[in-house]
Amino acid sequence: MPNSAPIAAPEPPRGVTPGARSTRARIERAALDLFVARGVDAATTRDIAAAAGVSEGAIYRHFDSKDELASMIFLEIRARLAAPVREAAARKMSLAEQTRAVVEAYCATADADFPLFRFHLLYTHRFLPTPEGVDNPVAAVEDLVAAAMKRREIPRRDPALAAGMALGVVLQTALQISYGRLKGPLSDYCDDIAAGALQALGARS
Repeated sequence: MPNSAPIAAPEPPRGVTPGARSTRARIERAALDLFVARGVDAATTRDIAAAAGVSEGAIYRHFDSKDELASMIFLEIRARLAAPVREAAARKMSLAEQTRAVVEAYCATADADFPLFRFHLLYTHRFLPTPEGVDNPVAAVEDLVAAAMKRREIPRRDPALAAGMALGVVLQTALQISYGRLKGPLSDYCDDIAAGALQALGARS
């Protein structure tokens, strides 16, 4: 008797931006994979089109240029990382609890889509400064740190320096995974990262 079990529908292509469907989603994902593997400059629109299974002209129906596509991918991950930092800062929690919440959010974002997170790691300097109107996770952390200093939870110093040191604990750990020096996922190191970030901020143990 033939198997009458229903055939599962293929999963839709996974894009980068919210709501990206079909062709645009395939373009976004193909571009992301190629940007991480070859670099933004080396990956051509022809390469992206071939990987996405679309015509090269289809790319230009959704994006003005390859640079716009790369920038869009970068700004999407920036916005994803900034949102949970702002949320943690708005909640009435200790700095230790806020730091833990931020680290968990970074780890969850990395684990959910590590190619996207890796793209952010590799190309941060290319796409800075963040344009107006797009939230910036570094600025969000600086604001959180400045508020903690105002509450006297940590010593007063330049919030930008303190935020950079704390974020460095997170991002350098992720880079070690990216280069194969540590085994992922990033969330496996959440406890150590949170402790290291607090230490970088000068929090009392």
